[in-house]
Amino acid sequence: MKKLNLSLVLACMLWLAGTVPTLAASGESLDRIVNQIDSMFPPLEGIVVSVDKQILTLDLKQGQPVKRGDRLKLIRFGKDIIHPISKKKIGRKETDLGEVKVIEVRKDFSLARPTDPTTLVRVSDGVQSPFNKLTFLVATPRIKTKKKINRAHLRIELEEKLASNPRFKVPTFELDLWLLENNLSVQDMLKPKHLDKLNRQVKADYLLISSVRSIKQKLVLSYKLYSARTGQLEKQAKIMSDELPVKQSQQRSYKEQAVQRSFTGTKEGPVKYIGKQEFDFRIVDLDAGDINGDGREELVVLASNRVIVYEYRNKKLKQVARFRAKNKNNKFLGVDVGDINRNGRDEIFVTNQLGDSLSSFVLEVRRGKKRLQKTWDDVNLYFRVIHPFGKKPVLLTQSPGYNNPFRSPISKMVYRKGRYLPGKKLRLPSIHGTEFILYGFTLADINADGKDEIVMLDKDARLRVYSASGRVLVHSNEYYGRGPRMIEVGVEEEDIGESGMAQGSARESEPVQYRGRISFIRQGTKRYLLLPKNDSAAGSLVPGLIVNPRGSIAFLDLTREGFEKLPASIRKQKGYIAGHGILKPQKNTPKSLHMATVDEKSGLRGRTVSTVYSYFFQK
Repeated sequence: MKKLNLSLVLACMLWLAGTVPTLAASGESLDRIVNQIDSMFPPLEGIVVSVDKQILTLDLKQGQPVKRGDRLKLIRFGKDIIHPISKKKIGRKETDLGEVKVIEVRKDFSLARPTDPTTLVRVSDGVQSPFNKLTFLVATPRIKTKKKINRAHLRIELEEKLASNPRFKVPTFELDLWLLENNLSVQDMLKPKHLDKLNRQVKADYLLISSVRSIKQKLVLSYKLYSARTGQLEKQAKIMSDELPVKQSQQRSYKEQAVQRSFTGTKEGPVKYIGKQEFDFRIVDLDAGDINGDGREELVVLASNRVIVYEYRNKKLKQVARFRAKNKNNKFLGVDVGDINRNGRDEIFVTNQLGDSLSSFVLEVRRGKKRLQKTWDDVNLYFRVIHPFGKKPVLLTQSPGYNNPFRSPISKMVYRKGRYLPGKKLRLPSIHGTEFILYGFTLADINADGKDEIVMLDKDARLRVYSASGRVLVHSNEYYGRGPRMIEVGVEEEDIGESGMAQGSARESEPVQYRGRISFIRQGTKRYLLLPKNDSAAGSLVPGLIVNPRGSIAFLDLTREGFEKLPASIRKQKGYIAGHGILKPQKNTPKSLHMATVDEKSGLRGRTVSTVYSYFFQK
């Protein structure tokens, strides 16, 4: 696949990251912060001043970062290294002799002993502290100024600056989401009981908490560095900055931005295959959520007329709850999970077809109960729950039409006073030839400017991204999301004869090809778009024809240069993609991705076999 040309890269950089000078200016301020933190941990270096059998005297003394029990590298220095052009000394050759262990620290020197008694130590050999990486968690900065600072970009830049230091690393952990889930503020987190809970989730050495305020019309970035183990304040400082990442307006002319059509990349894939389980029924869809409010997420699997809840433990799916429709004529179309009523337990939204109309419903586990019970029934709506980048879930709905299974608009639905009520209609641009349907559709603030971009799979199964004003930003060359499933809800209007009376019965509407779930997720400092991908033996000449499909999930890395396709860390599996779900990290289990495929003619006697493939996200 050809690389993006220079003009396209520059355009995408403007789209995703705002103006380059703004980022460069903030980068200088952040470099100063990282350098200040780096200076807190100077590498320890010393010299062996005497050797008495196995006891070494080092020129390290009290007041230096050395204590009894420390292990130091033992180095033998060789010839000087001379730069061939400048002829200046740039270092000395070093030979690693092993380690010494500090046994005593005195006022003016230290005593140590080689860990290997056979090591022959000489006076003037050197000792150095080992290279240990320090781990930092970064909270989203607080903004205490009226200037529109892009706090999301600022946090990402802080993480990237820290991670660029070879001595520092930032783990793949969503601190803001953890605070939200535990109903904690940043200051509450510093209490010992909450730090203990945090340390059970992620291993970190330090917490970086920052804020931005204005002083005499100058921006000042303040930061505090706390121990992630004790909550003790280790360092605090203020940095004056002329510029910080600001919220950029997207009102630029069409000519300033090209359309991204291809994605290239050479990075390592983000997930690792763990295992699979087969099921002797057709999986229709799946999603994930915390059904009973115990803090552990479950996988919710949809069959043609069943809802089955599985917990994932010890790399296996185990059924814990189920619901079966009493009427066999029900045809389940999709399942979505999210805590819309904000009671701490995720509801299960099932889009259901009964005859030629929708009869969708909502399931929930009542407090103190184990069974799934209906809380809302016979709803003439399609459901879809979105929560890009781990934000609070949003319930989107759409109605069926007469001459089309889907009828605009798409609306948000809210929960008030014990009821689900219609909310605001999405302001979708009117674009000739573009049909917005609920499936293969999501909203996400990609460039962190406070406005949602429209991300969708079009009727030709290509990825499209539109700005809020309707300008196309991405139109992929590749096909995504296409599959053999069709949605046929809705009827055409009856023909009216000359007498003004209806002539004959209503006819079925033109079916619409199902478009799979697309998901935006955050993994550490990275942001990914996950897309179902079904490759057909029919190739790309007939996009709607699915022959002997092989399914996988495509990962697009959201970078400042645009979308970048990652290597196929998920192999193409036999069958088409039915759905995928992502489970948050749990005790002793990292974040996991579960992908369901359906092979229509496998197993004994040609029975349909569904397979759920499981993957762990790599740190």
